[in-house]
Amino acid sequence: MKTNSFKEGVALVATIAAIALTSFRNNDEGNTDRPFLQAINSHASTTLITYNLQHAISRLTRIQRTVEETYTDIRIPVYESGHLVSTLVSDRANGEDSQLFSSFDYTDDYSRIEKIHYYTEGSIQAYDSLVYNETGHITARYFFGKNVNNHFENHNYQAYTWDNAGNVIQLDNYGRMGTSGNFALSSTMLYSYDKKLNPQQRINGLCYITDIMPAFLSNNNVLTEQIISTQGADKTTTSYKYEYNSAQYPTSVTAIYGADGSRETTRLSYE
Repeated sequence: MKTNSFKEGVALVATIAAIALTSFRNNDEGNTDRPFLQAINSHASTTLITYNLQHAISRLTRIQRTVEETYTDIRIPVYESGHLVSTLVSDRANGEDSQLFSSFDYTDDYSRIEKIHYYTEGSIQAYDSLVYNETGHITARYFFGKNVNNHFENHNYQAYTWDNAGNVIQLDNYGRMGTSGNFALSSTMLYSYDKKLNPQQRINGLCYITDIMPAFLSNNNVLTEQIISTQGADKTTTSYKYEYNSAQYPTSVTAIYGADGSRETTRLSYE
């Protein structure tokens, strides 16, 4: 089955923003009059979000358009006692023939996720191990994959640096050649933010249904992302400009890419 990974760059991430990494219980269930993001539209894709009665995601549908074809990727979260326990994936618009995509291991008190398992045809092929600080923010994500001997190995990890406003301001990527070698920094990503709330911060589980990236985790909306490679002097900067509604949530975001200044605008609508 062909599926589309949601692990893409910050251009998409900036349009379907952050969620705090503390709990999957809705801590703001009484505040139901605030906007809930319902649709994200650009020339290349449409993302639709459906919620259950607890205002947690019940289905996330992405319609991707390329020159050759249009295809659909659906993520279906599965909850137990209010906690996200797994996600299913389907390439059919009605969600039929869904398969297990990921599952989650929690700490004993169910306050945090410790591992995310990823599946292919029902078998675990990789997992992420998560580390948190005392305030509940993720500080490291270790990637494990199967080697030729069917054993899990860790060759890469990411380190997150937070500011006092609850935003990830730096993401460092590390890698090593062998399991016994030392990790070396391969690239750094620097972020700046506006002062407005991310529309998805209070939506339970979004970053685990999609991917764990700085703009999914932070309180505010990304204004700039700078990528710095340790292999040379190359620096790439993407800027984001927003329009907001009366509730001060973004209704559109325009990404301005690098030195050539090419632009792409994505529009957001709410329930």
